[in-house]
Amino acid sequence: MKKIFLLLTILILTSCNREKKGDFIETSISENYSIEIPPLFEQTEEGSWKHKSHHCYLNTLIKNESNGNDINSEIKNFTKMLELTDDRYKGMTFARDENFEKNGLKGVILYYTNNLKKSGLGLVSTKCYITISAIKDMDSIIFIYSISLWDDVSDDISKSIKSIKRKPVTGKKQEHIVFDEGKAKKDGYQIFKEDNFIIKCNGKILLDRLRIEQYKQSGQPDNTRPYHVFVKGVDYNINAGDYAYILNGQSNEEINKYINESLDYFQTKLDEMEVKNQRKKFKNFDAVYYQNSSEGKLTKAVYFHDKMKSYTLQVSSSKNTDKLFDEFVNSFEIINK
Repeated sequence: MKKIFLLLTILILTSCNREKKGDFIETSISENYSIEIPPLFEQTEEGSWKHKSHHCYLNTLIKNESNGNDINSEIKNFTKMLELTDDRYKGMTFARDENFEKNGLKGVILYYTNNLKKSGLGLVSTKCYITISAIKDMDSIIFIYSISLWDDVSDDISKSIKSIKRKPVTGKKQEHIVFDEGKAKKDGYQIFKEDNFIIKCNGKILLDRLRIEQYKQSGQPDNTRPYHVFVKGVDYNINAGDYAYILNGQSNEEINKYINESLDYFQTKLDEMEVKNQRKKFKNFDAVYYQNSSEGKLTKAVYFHDKMKSYTLQVSSSKNTDKLFDEFVNSFEIINK
């Protein structure tokens, strides 16, 4: 398990001009996501827009919980729902599909045509163009769907779909506890002032100097402090990385951009290694959770940033790993020195 932690820590250490958007307008669609709306579209209600001149509509829907289906199953189920609930989508003819990956998100777009005359909607132009997409992120699925009587807006719709992105973590919501060292010790916390955190654990957590030497031998920058304890068959690891040498003097926006790109890169590499992972919140931090099984043990971990520092908390055990991991990471707190 130490080898896995070393490999992933090296991966973390290596992870760390906005494109012109024309007339597209970046618009919030939820607390966590934004989209760029094409020119001449006006919002009609929450999550819905209509073109000022054309009969063209653009809609978004966010499903906050996924039942475990892959993205292709999700979009298939959503398309069936549209066909059942809206006459304009009945009897669609499939044209093509497109997979994309942008802004750290993966999505699929389905393109259809339809004959509205058979729907009895009384329109002069009977052929319509339909676009249905799904973007999967963490525990959420974002659906974007549109219908238009003009094919010349399809490129704008596609560009809008691919613009969906997570909002950056501003840092303003990250709550730091007021640190009282005496009270923390009394409450059972182990204190790591140099790395700005406290945590509870059944064993005494110590700086892992052997692992530091391994990092040096692998040519990694001297900016990480690994901690470790093995107690009653359970392996606890913490890695604290300091990125002040990169981020000093940068604005909050630049720091947030760096954090987001670091998490995106880390998650991409986990995908390449076929390590199960997902992006979701840890306390108030944007984080990557991952897990792996080896030699009869389950390893669970979470990776996140606080300003110029990164943290990885990992637990490996042959039994009760979920419970041990939750207890360990939930006791973690950032402190002000």
